[in-house]
Amino acid sequence: MRPTGVRYALLGVATANAFLLYLDRICMTAVVQSPGFQQEMGLSKERIGDILSVFFFAYALGQTPAGWLADRFGPRRMLVVYITAWSICTALTGFAGGLLGLMVVRAACGLAEAGAYPASGLLITRWFPFAHRARANSVVAFGGRVGNSIALWLTAAAIASFGSWRPVLWTYGVIGVVLAATTWLVFRDWPDEHPWANEAERDLIRKGAGPVSPKPPKSPWGALLRHKGLWFFNAGAAGLNIGWAFLITWLPAYMREVRGLDNDTASRYVSIALLFSLGGMLFGGWWCDYLTRKFGQKWGRRLPFLLGAGVSALAYIACPLLPGAVSVAVACAVVAFASDSVGPAVWALGQDIGGKHTAATMAWSNMWGNFGASAVAKVIPMVVASSFHFSDWREIFWLCAGGFLMLGLSVLLVDSTKPLSE
Repeated sequence: MRPTGVRYALLGVATANAFLLYLDRICMTAVVQSPGFQQEMGLSKERIGDILSVFFFAYALGQTPAGWLADRFGPRRMLVVYITAWSICTALTGFAGGLLGLMVVRAACGLAEAGAYPASGLLITRWFPFAHRARANSVVAFGGRVGNSIALWLTAAAIASFGSWRPVLWTYGVIGVVLAATTWLVFRDWPDEHPWANEAERDLIRKGAGPVSPKPPKSPWGALLRHKGLWFFNAGAAGLNIGWAFLITWLPAYMREVRGLDNDTASRYVSIALLFSLGGMLFGGWWCDYLTRKFGQKWGRRLPFLLGAGVSALAYIACPLLPGAVSVAVACAVVAFASDSVGPAVWALGQDIGGKHTAATMAWSNMWGNFGASAVAKVIPMVVASSFHFSDWREIFWLCAGGFLMLGLSVLLVDSTKPLSE
């Protein structure tokens, strides 16, 4: 009897969830730059930075409790809750009437989105053998990067079509509620619970995944705090997001203010650069699995970080030296590819260390990473407005390159063969 392949149906829905996750996350970058929003709200660049930053800060704070809830109550149930909640918040953003309302609903959206990736990572550990895990991770993360890549263009086009930014957010909210219902229909927490899976598929997963326990795990907090390698991993995650978040927050503004592009052209250039992250994500899954087979688990998990961080840092350092907008877009495309090639290894390392606490472990590190993203969204406009600012934004690119340097140095002190102690 051949395996039924139900795990691939779950993977497909998880990928669609990741697409919506990033679409609803990044759409605000296009919304706040739209003429209608700026005329209606009249917010300064610093206040817009607050709106973009509060999402990442709330997203970071919600990570660990949301990950623990997925471990405790199962990824299926909690993913439905998370998707429904962030979709409602996205729709409510379309009703906001001022800065306070926008910040409240964006913070709530960040809290709701916080558990999505840890819960998906937990699902993958239960449905895919170890040897295929990084590639499964890369497919889900690929969905997120598709949303990340086209969110600016798609949202700007939708705003132009509707004639207002508000209906776009209402539409995104409705789509999310439909996807939450689909998740409930297709997902199950364990292969043994799924009526569509046959015994051949269940055997395939069991043989490759190692022993697992369906019992709800005890509190992971002590184990997370005691694991020394995780603290270095947390620092590396913060560095990764410091370098990466610039692409989705302030790169369009740089293209307009420094390189002289109009708003539509700047959004298009950034979207094209971000498209290269798709190739990086898919490449990263294969690359991580290959390096793990070639060099063993410890170095096979480390090498994707070291190579991706090094290439990204060099590309950023080159940006202020380049002659035009096209060459900067190419360099940022290199950053998008190289940094996202690290993504599947980030998931795999968290899964290796986490064990029964996979979702909580991934969420714990993701929390610190998104503190880095929140800092970038807030700090960059402060630096640009300061007297120390260079007209070519060189100090911003140095900051981002430094984040990748921190990632590379930190991962050298992380050993994925040492799981959490019970």
